[in-house]
Amino acid sequence: MTDLRNARYLVYGVASDTSLAWAIARDLGQSGAGVTLAYQKRFRSRVQSLVKDHAWVEGVEECDVASEDSVRDLHQRLRGPFDGLVHAVAFAPSDALARPITETTEDDFRVALGVSAYSLVRVVRHALPLLAPQSSIVTLTYLGADRVVPSYRVMGTAKAALESLVRELAASVGPGCGHRVNAISAGPVKTLAASGIPGFDRILEWMADVTPLRRNVTQEDIARVARFLLSDDAAAVTGQVIYADAGYSAVGVPPELDRVFVEPRLDPYEAAL
Repeated sequence: MTDLRNARYLVYGVASDTSLAWAIARDLGQSGAGVTLAYQKRFRSRVQSLVKDHAWVEGVEECDVASEDSVRDLHQRLRGPFDGLVHAVAFAPSDALARPITETTEDDFRVALGVSAYSLVRVVRHALPLLAPQSSIVTLTYLGADRVVPSYRVMGTAKAALESLVRELAASVGPGCGHRVNAISAGPVKTLAASGIPGFDRILEWMADVTPLRRNVTQEDIARVARFLLSDDAAAVTGQVIYADAGYSAVGVPPELDRVFVEPRLDPYEAAL
């Protein structure tokens, strides 16, 4: 395990014990780092219960990433330097996920992109004065940024914007201070946020059957990748989207479909009427 003693990180997005943000924070803490958690007000009681008896938790702060004032006020309360920042925040109104993309309203579109993508720009801008030189910034994305995923809809557009911002930010904050910005494209994990995606359980079943590793990824899988990107081991990695999805993004169709290409097929014009 990477030794992160004396390192300090700020982690946005903890909502419950199944959150990827919590898994990442816990992994960092177990690796010796100190972690400050930022959470949305509606998750206060859950987060406060989670952090009990964890000496690695340096602070627990309420923050709404959709609000410029809230993010600014949080960073004014914090004391640096921090060695990295984790942005594990995404949201789209439930109506936008339940309806065809043609019925997405402008307001829902704005909310999805504002919370899920622009918020990365906002937190990085306010965090810059608190970041140590050569710090690492990590966000979370999903394959829906590149391909159509059932029920993901406007979130796919938001994640595509987020991945573009990763590259833009890497080019912006790398020169001078050496900060790195990367994204983890995580395979589907059963979290509180994922429960709002219609048919999510069926997606999990499909993935477990067709990924090269024949399993779903876990919170711990994603946390280990995040630890790598946040550590000096990834000192030369920036502007990248790292897939941690049991290999799903590498295959076109399940290998079992090979038989479709090798078994004899009757020409449709020769079939009996």
